[in-house]
Amino acid sequence: MKIPIVLLAALLSLPALAHHNYRLRFDYDTMITVTGIVTKFDWKNPHVEIFMDVENENGNVTKWVMPTGAPGVLTRNGITPDTVLPGDTLVVTGALARNGSNEMRARTFILKDGTSFGLSPNRGGQQAGGRGGMGMGN
Repeated sequence: MKIPIVLLAALLSLPALAHHNYRLRFDYDTMITVTGIVTKFDWKNPHVEIFMDVENENGNVTKWVMPTGAPGVLTRNGITPDTVLPGDTLVVTGALARNGSNEMRARTFILKDGTSFGLSPNRGGQQAGGRGGMGMGN
C-alpha cells in the first residue's frame, strides 16, 4: 500500500515542480537590464509580476512582463505593494525568456532614488548578489 501512496504523492507534486522550474522558461546565462515605466505592479500569488513599457534602441516602446518572487518573499526583502506604483521608473535585471519574447525573470530592481531590492529568497533588500536555489528563487 505504501508504493501507491508514494506514487500518488509524486504525481500530485509534478505541477508544482513544473510551475517553479523557471530555468526552462528563462536563460540564466543571458541576464539583461532594462529601464522602463511601470504600467502595473501586480501583487498576487503565486508570484508578483511587473509590467513595464521599455523604450528600445529604435525609440519604439515595447511592453515587458516580468515575473518575480512570491509576495511573502518580496515582503521579507522589504518590498510592499506600494513600493512600486504605475508611472514609476525602474531599472530591472533578470534572466531573458528563452522564447525571444519581451519577458524576463526579474531578479533585482532599482528605484529612481537608487534603492535596490532583490526579488528572490536569497536576494534580500540591499543584497542583490548570488544565484537562486530551488523553488521560487529560480
